[in-house]
Amino acid sequence: MPRPGRYWPDTRHNSTPRPAHWDRNAACRHEDPALFFPEGEETEVLEQTAAAKEICRSCPVVHPCLVDALDRDERFGVWGGLDEDDRLRLLSREAETEAGDEETADGRAPATAAA
Repeated sequence: MPRPGRYWPDTRHNSTPRPAHWDRNAACRHEDPALFFPEGEETEVLEQTAAAKEICRSCPVVHPCLVDALDRDERFGVWGGLDEDDRLRLLSREAETEAGDEETADGRAPATAAA
């Protein structure tokens, strides 16, 4: 069961039955897991990563997969259509946005570059 977090609601104390877990509908469920965790030469890794992302593009549960990976801090592999570098960039942008929001909430203007 996914942990409640900022990406997933807390349903632990809800009396209604939980729906089937999202991964039962995943497009990757019948694929070789090694495809989503490529190793080897750079060319092979890039080709396998592209193939894994292509499977994710057709997946009906790509968003919950990504949310789950972010919530669990997955460090390796393709999850929710994003590889390790993609997820790091996403989290970095999110952190920058949150930092900008905090500065604005403090009443200070965001820092601007001198012209």
